[in-house]
Amino acid sequence: MKLIGVDIGGTRTRIGAFDAGRFLARRAFPTQGMGEVVAEIRALLSRVGWEAPQAIGVGAPAPMDMRAGVILGCPNLPHWRRVEVVKALREEFGCPVYLANDATCAAIGELEFGHRAQNFVYVTWSTGIGGGIVTGGRVVWGATGQAGEVGHMVLRPDGPSCRCGKQGCLEAIASGTGIARAARELLGEELSAEDVIARARVGDRRAGEIVEAACRALGRGLAILWELLEPELLVVGGGLTGSWDYLGPKVQSSLREFARGDPRVVSTELGDDVGLYGAAALPHHFPNEWTSL
Repeated sequence: MKLIGVDIGGTRTRIGAFDAGRFLARRAFPTQGMGEVVAEIRALLSRVGWEAPQAIGVGAPAPMDMRAGVILGCPNLPHWRRVEVVKALREEFGCPVYLANDATCAAIGELEFGHRAQNFVYVTWSTGIGGGIVTGGRVVWGATGQAGEVGHMVLRPDGPSCRCGKQGCLEAIASGTGIARAARELLGEELSAEDVIARARVGDRRAGEIVEAACRALGRGLAILWELLEPELLVVGGGLTGSWDYLGPKVQSSLREFARGDPRVVSTELGDDVGLYGAAALPHHFPNEWTSL
């Protein structure tokens, strides 16, 4: 089956062409609007010699109405508000189009192409924190497709404000944004999460304390998921896993402190493309009862 996957990110969008599960080609470009997505898909189709795809799957980091195929709004993409993604792409390419949360797409990518466990939770650890749940080889969608929002578990009710409007969410504490906020407040500097991690690696004590707090919070959040779901694996992906050699043992230590049994946490095998792989496989996993709406 000739499939196009679209992974819309806060800064960059990736698209890929897949045929019978084989990854053929990709394109990446700065995230702007639907016009650019359409143009880049056309360029990719030309590159692989297809007149049209048989289906398109789209993952996006935004609140959405999955049944209607509409992105409702996105904190990192303020101009992506009430965007009719499915309608726009269906009209352009004349094929079925499916839209889902990017972290859920990443979980599908792991299921189809990565660790391939049948019972696991995927957690994306990047600018924000999100998740996707797979049990018995099937995606857990929830009533409206929003299941797996692990980043908005409240760990500290008196903690920092989150973009969702609550306080003390895992995302507000442990995400890249949360690490940068902590650096601003505790170090008085505008640093990226990667900058803070780099300083911690070389022995900066205060940067190390910020990183330890983020890893401890993530481990605690993973422990909650472990106790609730008893997965085979907890799979972590996203930009911050580029430093997994340094951060992973700290997360694992926290997880073991807060969880019973023998929890397993691993990093994704698919790198930055995990969401792209999952978006391409989304048509095979989208709830049938929603496709006719």
